[in-house]
Amino acid sequence: MDYSVEEKIEKISESAEMMPGVVIIHDISKGLQELKTVYMSSRGLTALGMSLQELTELGIQYHHKFFNNDDMEGFLVKLEKLFSSKDPNETFTFFQQVRIKDRDEWVWHTSSIKIFHQDSDGNPTHLITIAIPVDKMKHIPNKAERMLAENTFYHRNYDKFNSLGKRAKEVLALVASGKSSQEIAEELNITVDTVNTHRKIIKKKLGISSSYEFTEYAHAYDLI
Repeated sequence: MDYSVEEKIEKISESAEMMPGVVIIHDISKGLQELKTVYMSSRGLTALGMSLQELTELGIQYHHKFFNNDDMEGFLVKLEKLFSSKDPNETFTFFQQVRIKDRDEWVWHTSSIKIFHQDSDGNPTHLITIAIPVDKMKHIPNKAERMLAENTFYHRNYDKFNSLGKRAKEVLALVASGKSSQEIAEELNITVDTVNTHRKIIKKKLGISSSYEFTEYAHAYDLI
């Protein structure tokens, strides 16, 4: 039996209040850029200090008001992929920072999102998200902070990193591993002068000067 989206929301709302996290349903029938909230369990409404009507009227501004959007670009890429797949069984899970009522600091949540409803042609019209706060588990927010920082670094520096040639990336990885120019020259079967030239080019293109920055790039782009 095919249920209307209203019937499905009514059904999910019956159990949503008993869940340990927040259940949110977004209408994306007009596209992801016109996303609007059509359902949120009371736990979430209370945490945000908003009514469902107020959230609905906010539209996409809901994300800008309550969420840290430093990682929004990567989030939207994954959301577009989910939207395009039209697969109701596909999900993606992510860490998210939320601005809670009467709290100055961000509160970390782990969220999972999937297609909730599709039209007769199989196009997604609604998404469902379940968000669970993890701020009480002290090690999780710390790790999430590092992940966010690494992901932000990755996106901000992608073009600079991609300007390096294959050999320069090899030298970058070996420098980050702590090897000297002599050791790198022997491993790559090139001269020390060539290694040093690559090091100068890397520093200039990436705007770096320290061994730590070599390592930061190498970790961000999975070279070591």
